[in-house]
Parts: sequence; structure tokens; C-alpha cells
Amino acid sequence: MNIYTFDNARKEFFNIIKSVNQDSKEIYIAPNEIGEKGAVLIGEDDWNTIQETLFLSEKRITNQIKYRKNEEILDFESTWDNL
Repeated sequence: MNIYTFDNARKEFFNIIKSVNQDSKEIYIAPNEIGEKGAVLIGEDDWNTIQETLFLSEKRITNQIKYRKNEEILDFESTWDNL
């Protein structure tokens, strides 16, 4: 993981954004003051993957996917024509 100070991250912000999206490696932005917390910057695709993993890890969602997997598949066109 690459580490940047807050000031360096601000100066290199555009390049950092490009880097995290191209390399898929997170960047740690260190705080300026002792006792403060830093931040981690990740690319959009990595963030979406994390969100999807969290969503699918919910038991209700997993059960719903298993249930719907066995449902009959409906053809939208024929359903629409029968309305």
C-alpha cells in the first residue's frame, strides 16, 4: 500500500485517483497530526466489488437468490402480449 501525507495527496490527487483505478491498489493518506485518523482511497471498481460482496453476504439476500433460482423464467414479450 502506498502512503501519502495529506499535503502530498492534495498535490497529487488527480494522479492518485488514476493510480487506484488503474492498479487496483489502495492508497493510505496519513494524518498531519498525532491522534487524527487517516483515510484510505480505493478505486471505483474495488468499491463496487466491496458493496456487492456486503450486499450478497446478507442472509436474506442469499436465501432470496436460492429461492428465485428455482422459479420459472418468464418471457417478457409473451407476458406483455397477453395483457
